[in-house]
Amino acid sequence: IRITTAARISLFLPLQVPAPSPEAATKVAPTYAPAPVKMPLITRILEPLLGKQVAGMDQHGWWVVMRTAIGWAVLLYGIWMWTWWLPSLYFRMHDAYQKENIDGRTFKQYLTYHFNYWMASGGISAMFQLLVIGILTLLTLGAFIYAIMMQDSPVRGLWLCTVWASAASVDPAVTAMEGGVGMIATFGGLVLLAVLLTTISDFFAEQQRKSNEGRDPIVEGGHLVLLGLSSQTKQFLEELAICEASSAPTTVAILHTLPKSEIEQEIKRQNTNTGDLKIVCRSGLPSSASDLWKVGADVCSRIVILDEPALPRDEADAITFGTLLTLRGQGACGWPHGGHIAVQCCLGKNVTFMNDLYPGKTFVLSGERLGRLMVQSAQDQGLCPIFNAIIGFEGDEFYSASAESLNLAGKLFQEAPFWCEQTVPIGIRDSGGAYHINPEKSYEIKEDDEVILLAEDDDALQPLSKPLMDFEAWKMKFGSATFEESDPNDNEVVQVLICNFTERGYGCAILLALDEMCGAGSECDIYCSLSEDEVISIIKNAEEEADRTLKNIKVRKIFTVPQHQMTSRHKINVMPLQDYDFNFVLADAALGFQKADEQTVAMIIQMKSLIQESFPEHKFEPLVEVCTPNATLQLELCGIQNTINTISMMSKAMALVAIDTLAHGVLSDLLSATGNNMDIMYLKDYLGTQPLPQQITFVEIAAIVNRAAQQVVIGWSESNEQGEKVWVVNPKNKLLPRPWSAEDKIVVIKDV
Repeated sequence: IRITTAARISLFLPLQVPAPSPEAATKVAPTYAPAPVKMPLITRILEPLLGKQVAGMDQHGWWVVMRTAIGWAVLLYGIWMWTWWLPSLYFRMHDAYQKENIDGRTFKQYLTYHFNYWMASGGISAMFQLLVIGILTLLTLGAFIYAIMMQDSPVRGLWLCTVWASAASVDPAVTAMEGGVGMIATFGGLVLLAVLLTTISDFFAEQQRKSNEGRDPIVEGGHLVLLGLSSQTKQFLEELAICEASSAPTTVAILHTLPKSEIEQEIKRQNTNTGDLKIVCRSGLPSSASDLWKVGADVCSRIVILDEPALPRDEADAITFGTLLTLRGQGACGWPHGGHIAVQCCLGKNVTFMNDLYPGKTFVLSGERLGRLMVQSAQDQGLCPIFNAIIGFEGDEFYSASAESLNLAGKLFQEAPFWCEQTVPIGIRDSGGAYHINPEKSYEIKEDDEVILLAEDDDALQPLSKPLMDFEAWKMKFGSATFEESDPNDNEVVQVLICNFTERGYGCAILLALDEMCGAGSECDIYCSLSEDEVISIIKNAEEEADRTLKNIKVRKIFTVPQHQMTSRHKINVMPLQDYDFNFVLADAALGFQKADEQTVAMIIQMKSLIQESFPEHKFEPLVEVCTPNATLQLELCGIQNTINTISMMSKAMALVAIDTLAHGVLSDLLSATGNNMDIMYLKDYLGTQPLPQQITFVEIAAIVNRAAQQVVIGWSESNEQGEKVWVVNPKNKLLPRPWSAEDKIVVIKDV
């Protein structure tokens, strides 16, 4: 009686105490001395909290209490799952489906796609969750059916259903009603287990087939579609993964001709760090409308078409033409309905044609334009790391804001730097969408103009109530000055060496850029594994593609060396290394990234050793193209700082354009032969008769450059703790004075 009464406190169960028999009532119970009862540990713990009402409960009583509490917790969890969690999940998915506005896909397809993705990506965890949901549903439903039919506690029904669902034998002594419910629950448990096992087996078998074939469509909205799988895919995805812009997509769909499983294996093999990106791969042709629909090209926000380095340039661009025509031909407005297409073009002559092929939605960048940057970087040591600092989502990048929000409407562009505390204004995007990088100083900024700035993030785009400097008063104090470059390197007659010249490399782009920037009579030697006839044919083909011939620079000598001897000391020693003004050591990407870098580093070590032995006073400052960060570190240990990773740089540029088309307008101008270029200059070239200051702020440097030239200053050089020169773009404290010497330099954007 003591146990049953104690249990009733928590269980609210009917108290069933058997009536004493007449014989027992007439007997006189013997008296015994009560034995001391050892109180259970849990009773001793809870007695101070719950009072004397639990003091009489023994271990069995507490087991009944705990079993009942656990039973009610399971039942309540099952009720919560079906009355709140599952309906909420359904409505959240429905809201997401409506927000993504996925035309041509039903909500059932949307649910099926996301369920399949959850099962495929979740693996054992997803299977376990599905099993728990099924078991919890069966037990909860069975417990309440038992409670209703038997007029008993649902907790007892839960316990019995658990026993029955586990295929336990039903006690023959129970009532027929209990036995019937027990058999139904047992049968339901067996059916559920069989269906679950069959479903899981069939599901994974079908998933394996779909995984190998990539047949099922992607039901997403606002995602990014990446067409093609190339050497740039790793860098592109990693750059996209670190983008913190609110408009950045979180899902990337990759379409390539390889089977889906091989695409996924290639991404894993490259050890791609995708961060929080959701990567979905499909197999198909980029020029097929049905395959493009399969990756949601119609409802995505961005489509990116990367270069295919394994194909000849003309063939790669031809595939891009077909893809653009397919996208344009889908419906009245083409695909994507509300997004844009970022395209990497192999041949510079095709850039305008691709833009015109699908106007308004296509934004094209050509890798050939990096050839000009490489020539500039050879002329001005340090330009590559500066350019790399403004391309990508790390550090400063390009932003735009309305002139009105920055309090710049009605002001001249030459005043803009003094109204921007944390940013550097570099240009204007007018109401018609035209870009004006480094506009005239007298340009009056209009209300509907957007100001293009270099900034660390969008939080830096804040207006000022007063300028950092009164530029007009400063100009009256120090007078006027005119820019005069003390050491111009334009139109110089030079001797150049290009190593690892290939058809798909940047050798031809460097030659064409040198022809524009160097003086007549310049000469170039080529060191490669191609025959002389192959090199001449490649250069001639490049001239025909560019619709011009080399006038200022000529190929003097072609050193043909077997591929396995490219790093041999005696082969390199036949070249007059001391005679070259500029050395371009390119990467032969056809060998693979690792082997290409190994060859490049070995060649640099041999060249530097030969020059130091024979011409110790000669400066050896080559521009080296690398494929991996590891090669950059190795070359730094050799004292070579001027390196460029063209694959990474192009991937970063494409990622910028994919997120915001603003980057396309800026990069197209900075990399073109007729637009603006970045350059490294001495401050003394802008001072006129004014002496070189010993201390100066960035605002004062902006005033000096504004006064003397049609240029925009964006950064300067500093010395780190080891005394090495480093480049800082957009110094954040523009009013902080710093020491200045004749060796310090500034970085400007100037109109060529």
